Amino acid sequence: MRSNIGKGYIFSLAATLAFSNVYVFSKGALNDVSLPVFLFLMCSVGFVINLIILFASGGYLKLLSIPKSMWSVFPLLGFLEIFTVITFYAAVNAIPQPAVTGFLGNLFPLFTTFMGIIFLKERFSFVESLGILVVFTGALLTSYSGSLTLTDFFIPGVGLVVLNCLGAATATVIVRAKVNNLSPEILSFNRVFWIFIFVSGWMLMEGTPLTFTKYGFVNSLIAGLLDPVLAILLAYKAYRYIEASRGTIIQSTKGLMIIPIAFLFFGTLPLPHQLAGGIIAMIGVFIIGIGQHVQSIRRKKLNPTVI
Repeated sequence: MRSNIGKGYIFSLAATLAFSNVYVFSKGALNDVSLPVFLFLMCSVGFVINLIILFASGGYLKLLSIPKSMWSVFPLLGFLEIFTVITFYAAVNAIPQPAVTGFLGNLFPLFTTFMGIIFLKERFSFVESLGILVVFTGALLTSYSGSLTLTDFFIPGVGLVVLNCLGAATATVIVRAKVNNLSPEILSFNRVFWIFIFVSGWMLMEGTPLTFTKYGFVNSLIAGLLDPVLAILLAYKAYRYIEASRGTIIQSTKGLMIIPIAFLFFGTLPLPHQLAGGIIAMIGVFIIGIGQHVQSIRRKKLNPTVI
C-alpha cells in the first residue's frame, strides 16, 4: 500500500515537472509561430506517439470492449479538451510571464471542488471553504495589473485562464463520474485525437499556411512530447495510486517550478506581488487538498468498502 502511494507521488511529481516545461517551451514556440500552426505541430507529435502507446499497451482492445452506451462520453470529453487546450495556449501566448500563467492555473482545484459539489453531490467542508478563499485571494493578487480602474485591473489573459480552468474542471468531473475506470492510454489518446481533428479542420478552413521557424518547430515538437504524451499520461497514472487531492497539492507547485526554467530561457521573473499571490494561491490549494483528504478518510470510516 505504501509503495503504491509512493508511486503515485512520483508520477504526480513527474507530471508536474512535465507540465512546468510545457509552459516554457510552448511560450517559446508561440513567440515564433501562430497558435493554429503550433497546435497542429504539437498535436501531430502527440497523436502519433499516443497511437503507438495505445497499440503497444493493448489499450485498443480495451477500447473495443467498452459498452456502446459509454461511447457518447468520448466526443463530449473531446469538445471540452479542445476548449481547454485552445484557451490554455491562448493564455500562455497572452501572458508574458509563464510562471504567472502557472500560478493562475491553481484556480483549477477551486473549480473542481465547486463542480464536485454541484454535479457529484460531494460535501463541502469548512477547511475546503477556507482553501477556496485563500486561492481566490492569491489569484486576485497574481492577476493584478497595477491599475485600480475596473477595465484595466487584471492583466491580459486572465479571462482565458479562468475559462481554461472551468473547462478542465468540467472534464475532470465527467471522467470521475462516467469513465473513471478507463486506462490512461485511452483517455490520453481520446484527448489528442479530437484536438488533432479540430486543429486540422481549423487550418484548412482558414487556409493557414504551415510556416514556422526552426526555433518554433523544435519548441513545438518538445511541447508535443510533453503535453499530449508525458504530462497527461503521468497525471492519469498518478491518480491510479493516490487520491486526486494529494496529486492536486503537488501539481499546485508548478508555478514555482516554472520560475527557474523561464528565467533560464527568457531571463524574466514574476513581479513581487505576482510571486506573493502565486504562493498564497498554492497555500490555498494545500488547504483544499487537506480538506478533501480529511473528507475521504471520514467516508472510508463510514463505509470501509469505499476504495
